[in-house]
Amino acid sequence: MERPNDVWLRAICIPLIILMANLLYLEDSHYNLVAYAFWSAVGIAYALLMWEITIRWLLFVRRRYTGIGQTRRRVLITFGGYFVITSSLQALIIWLADLTNLAAIAINWTVYARLIAVGLVCVLFVGAFYELIYYIQKYREAVQESEAIKKVGLQTQYDNLKNQVNPHFLFNSLNSLSALITEDRGRAGLFLDELSSVYRYLLQAGQRPLVTLDEEMTFLQAYRYLLDTRFGESLRWEINVGEQYLDQWLPPLSLQTLIENALRHNVLLPDKPLTLHLATPANGSLVVCNGIQRKRAVVFAQQGGLSLLAARYESLQLPPPLITDNGQQFVVSLPLAQKEQVLDTLSLTNVPMK
Repeated sequence: MERPNDVWLRAICIPLIILMANLLYLEDSHYNLVAYAFWSAVGIAYALLMWEITIRWLLFVRRRYTGIGQTRRRVLITFGGYFVITSSLQALIIWLADLTNLAAIAINWTVYARLIAVGLVCVLFVGAFYELIYYIQKYREAVQESEAIKKVGLQTQYDNLKNQVNPHFLFNSLNSLSALITEDRGRAGLFLDELSSVYRYLLQAGQRPLVTLDEEMTFLQAYRYLLDTRFGESLRWEINVGEQYLDQWLPPLSLQTLIENALRHNVLLPDKPLTLHLATPANGSLVVCNGIQRKRAVVFAQQGGLSLLAARYESLQLPPPLITDNGQQFVVSLPLAQKEQVLDTLSLTNVPMK
């Protein structure tokens, strides 16, 4: 956390205020300039010490309550600390002045109350000024971050739209449909219905930043039918998604991205099928796993893959996907967002749910 720019305050304002304040006690000290100079030096040293302590307290609180949404808590804790620090130090310096008999005036409870009040007013006034500057700075950063997130979101939606109608996938699907038409018209009609469902979801999902896991699983049913028709026994599924997670949220087409990534990089053969595992462990995530059966031919990365999925999570300020590759299993863990987290994220990005 960067320290506030308080050089001007420490070098000019504090000494000037102490010098002017001590002028009020010249008459009580019978215009003793030596006493005036002594107490001015003590006052300046004391004020600088107190200011350094309050600044360190300010930075300590800011490190823990940084965001603009934490302003109320940060202000309450910061100014509560100001009250304790100022009251304690003011009472200590007055007590020491009384104990050493160096005070220019008689010390009583009225003096304690008055000087503590003066110290509180000064510290609270300057503290409020710095808090206002900090709030304005954080507000500007939030606005700039929101604009950047919206730009990334728009670019992501544009990239999604470009990749929605994947020519390779469409070509293979039409080939499968063509073969079914001559073999089994009933299955061909069902295949066409599922293909229509897949592309309807692709078109709708491109307009939304987040969808529920229930919607993704409904899409997966249609998408899985197309893949099963194409690959047959070469592709197997193990799905264990708990119903309690279906109302949680994630970016649309996340499952399609992970499944296509697995199919793109691995060999699928009837005697060596690729098994896709989908599960929701108790840590609030969706885990997609497949055994590694890498193709011998080099597979070039495709735009819209895992990197774009990670960018979408980042643009929505969600925890990033966790990717693990131990040489035998390729595992991607997608964090699932609660409804409250989704609403907070979308309110910051100014993106509608639908």
